[in-house]
Amino acid sequence: MDAPAPADGGFNDQLSAEFEKHAERLRERARARRDAVKLRAPVLDREDREQVSEADSLGKWQPKDEMQGDVNLRTLRTLLTMIDQKGFERSAHQLRFHSAFERSTARIIYKDDWGTQRPAIMKKNGWATCSSEVMIR
Repeated sequence: MDAPAPADGGFNDQLSAEFEKHAERLRERARARRDAVKLRAPVLDREDREQVSEADSLGKWQPKDEMQGDVNLRTLRTLLTMIDQKGFERSAHQLRFHSAFERSTARIIYKDDWGTQRPAIMKKNGWATCSSEVMIR
């Protein structure tokens, strides 16, 4: 048995109208974010735009990401780059270690897909080997 509809339909109409307003605000915000990250020629672009920082994309899916591991690895690499940019440059040995460490932890970084997609993941990242341990000399 269906519940009786309100006599004036007011509550349902109000709820529907609020939902539509909310949905429109979300669409507008999404358009603004897309416009903010759209590639433009800086010389020709005279509009003031919302600043989008690299930190806004950390841990979030981007169009090029195919697996959760891509998100994880990109976030890790971005964080290391941010550290470098703050003046804490890593030595050649540290860079080699971090590269080896990425490969050795790839099975954790790509945990959902590693078992079935290992060759594709390795090819995508340009890795010839993925040892499960790193030796420091």
